[in-house]
Amino acid sequence: MNPMNEKKLYVWKLADFLSQHDMRMSGKELADHLNRNNFLTSYGSTYKGGKGTYKLISETWHWLHDELGLEDEANKIAEAYVKPDGSYAYQ
Repeated sequence: MNPMNEKKLYVWKLADFLSQHDMRMSGKELADHLNRNNFLTSYGSTYKGGKGTYKLISETWHWLHDELGLEDEANKIAEAYVKPDGSYAYQ
């Protein structure tokens, strides 16, 4: 599996867990989690919780929704990850 799909799968499975427990995670919290588990950006750097982290969330949503046709799973991404103001992070 290519590294990007591996990251998207990880973000998806984490969103599934969060969804099952009615929990949310901010981009910064996701970045810390990804870094702690040795995931790097496509540039080989650590995640900061900014644009790159939110791009990964968005790309994961599009992958599930548009490419794989898994609308229910994409909805887990939409609900699990939030911006600091509580709004959806996938948009």
